[in-house]
Amino acid sequence: MFKAKLIENKKYYRLRSKQLVLMLLPSIPIGLIVNFYQIPIWVTVLMIGLYIVAIILMARNQKQITANLGNKIIEIDEEAIRIKSKKGVEDELISLNEVEKIILKDEYSMPQGTIREVGQELTGKTKQNYLIIYQDSRKRQLDFEVDSYFMVNQLNKLIEIWKMKGYNIERVNQK
Repeated sequence: MFKAKLIENKKYYRLRSKQLVLMLLPSIPIGLIVNFYQIPIWVTVLMIGLYIVAIILMARNQKQITANLGNKIIEIDEEAIRIKSKKGVEDELISLNEVEKIILKDEYSMPQGTIREVGQELTGKTKQNYLIIYQDSRKRQLDFEVDSYFMVNQLNKLIEIWKMKGYNIERVNQK
């Protein structure tokens, strides 16, 4: 079974990129304080002030990230996709037998898993994990945040099982 946090608002991706930038900002004043021994006290106070401001901005952004991530979890198994609240109450059940088509990415991974992905995230090209379901002539995209490589492997195993069961699956590259 695959489990991940369901992303309910696309604004989450922009906030995640912003958080990465905010995490890098405090290293500048700390680097200056540590590497220059004979700097005036006012510069040290200014750098500490900048550090505190960066920490406050990170905390605010993290609250927005948490709010946009939502309070739901997506659970996927061989037969169905379930959307549950964080308390475990099932909000929605999507039976894969009733789905006309499932569009999957070619490759799923954890966001910011490599240095290259971190660089892309800094430029605004965020890593998105999603699947698109066509059901009753409607298209629905479910975005989710993978939190471990184990879950990535679980999802890949489920995709192979779906192929063996004959579900209509299409693989696409990330946009």
